[in-house]
Amino acid sequence: MEKKTKGSFVRLFALAGTSALLLAGCAGGNGGQAVDATSDSTEAASTSEEVTISLARFFGDCDDTTEGVTDVKLATSECEVIQILTNAFNAADNGITVEKLGGQAWGDYYTQLSTTFAGGDRPDVAVMHQHRLPDYVSRGLMTPVGDLLSEKGVDWADYTAPALGGATIDGEVYGVPFDIHGSLWHVNVDVFEAAGLLDESGAPVQAGSADELIAQCQAVQSATGKQFFAHDWFEFGVGARLFLGLVWQQGGDLSDGVTATVDTPEAAAALGLLNDIATECSNPEQGYTDSQAAFLAGDVAILHNGTWVVDQYNREAPFTYMATDVPPVFGGFGSWGDSHMWVMPLQDDVDPARQDAALEFMAYLYENVGNWAIGTGHIAPRASVIASDEYANAPQRSNYAETANKARMVPAVPGWAGAWDALAEELNATWVSGKDQAQALVDAEARMNEALAG
Repeated sequence: MEKKTKGSFVRLFALAGTSALLLAGCAGGNGGQAVDATSDSTEAASTSEEVTISLARFFGDCDDTTEGVTDVKLATSECEVIQILTNAFNAADNGITVEKLGGQAWGDYYTQLSTTFAGGDRPDVAVMHQHRLPDYVSRGLMTPVGDLLSEKGVDWADYTAPALGGATIDGEVYGVPFDIHGSLWHVNVDVFEAAGLLDESGAPVQAGSADELIAQCQAVQSATGKQFFAHDWFEFGVGARLFLGLVWQQGGDLSDGVTATVDTPEAAAALGLLNDIATECSNPEQGYTDSQAAFLAGDVAILHNGTWVVDQYNREAPFTYMATDVPPVFGGFGSWGDSHMWVMPLQDDVDPARQDAALEFMAYLYENVGNWAIGTGHIAPRASVIASDEYANAPQRSNYAETANKARMVPAVPGWAGAWDALAEELNATWVSGKDQAQALVDAEARMNEALAG
């Protein structure tokens, strides 16, 4: 790639520091089993000349722990998995080199990505959350990749319906889904045991109603003196994720794809429960880092966080740890979900060699969906991976099978990112600064519709 392109993007990403939140190989012929990223599966079709392509991503910066490493089984984080996969691809005899652009912070990623579009310095491949895709497609900034990648061996029929649906707009596929990630309950089983809250099999009892959840809180705090619940109450919209899931559990929704509807009985019940938890069972002064630290120190019974921390907690927790689905406290299943996918930004002047090289790399990432899912805790978006023994035997996965099967994707409509930020701000104001809950829902609906209207 041209030197000015690399320098421009790297300078943009250098402005952001490392984020505290990490948000955040399976070829069809091997039955969805995870493969060694150093195997022959990394070899793309040979090109007549060396080609360098650019990759825009977040997931953190882990160059110091991954330099020269090509065995993905050595990875211990999202960053290490994707960087080692990239290393292995670059080490293969395929005539293609992938240059990482940025990588450190995800918080400003989309602002920086949009800047590259405005400046004409677009990456060849980029990571994108599924809920962000419509904004870029509606502005004509993405290349449809469905037919192009079918020619590279990508079997779109192997994708689960939620994953493929999130990558498809107006009948065109624009991305390679890499995972589905969702909300989970991360449980300190030892605390539940001390409070007498294990079932006959020794698993934590899942609350079947809001009242039962509060009763569990009281039992834990009475028996152990420990905090019952923790999550990030104000930094990254984690409360809004749980709120959305609780609304879904009641059969409600926040959007019909065009307008937002937040001032509803279902939303009022969900917000009321969250504020009861904040007041009686948690510490709303905890953000992402503080809540996670308290949980890993053994001081909290339940941490609400995502799939991306499962393997870390399974390794690091000094107590009996279990990841579970979010309990159906309003009767139905409801869990926030999203997806990381790989997309191809539309170039002003298409270089056929670079585009073909980018497609080779995207097809390689499709083949390594299993390595990503097994190495991170995320839910695999391909049926063959989910059915494989390697995936089933990965730590904790069977404990959140319902989330794997039923997690709902956030609405993928233009303007949703801004609408979501407005919702999170209004909800946060109720448990952080005491804003009237009914007024917060009214204000959230108005602000969300303003954002969706563009």
